Amino acid sequence: MSGDSAVLVDSSAWIGYFKPRSWEKLKAAAKEALVAGRVYTCWVVKAELLVGARDEGSFGKLLDRLSALPDIPIDDGIWGKASRLGFTLRKAGLTVPLPDLLVAQAALAGGLEVWHIDEHFDLISRATTLRARAFRE
Repeated sequence: MSGDSAVLVDSSAWIGYFKPRSWEKLKAAAKEALVAGRVYTCWVVKAELLVGARDEGSFGKLLDRLSALPDIPIDDGIWGKASRLGFTLRKAGLTVPLPDLLVAQAALAGGLEVWHIDEHFDLISRATTLRARAFRE
């Protein structure tokens, strides 16, 4: 796992990043990746974060920040592959939420590593070629 690779930061990791006094390793890694221009996003992550905005001002500020990041589009191919992956995992006894399947497939399509605080990406990475980095507090 290269420290210089491009990353897609999942909403779970962004939530940790925005907490005032925790997740220091995540914050340091994310700041370094942001400065280096290695952080990507997708509309699944943006929507999950924007839904949780406290007020209109926070919504606008967060949207501006997220819009500055390069975006991996979620096209029909990603939807189809996410559906197939979810089906395959479910048949193996693992249920993964659709947003996580979409984020994983967007990362795979873009050749990105997913940074997260969500065990679902660990499950997906064991069943696919997804590169995932879990942060623990």
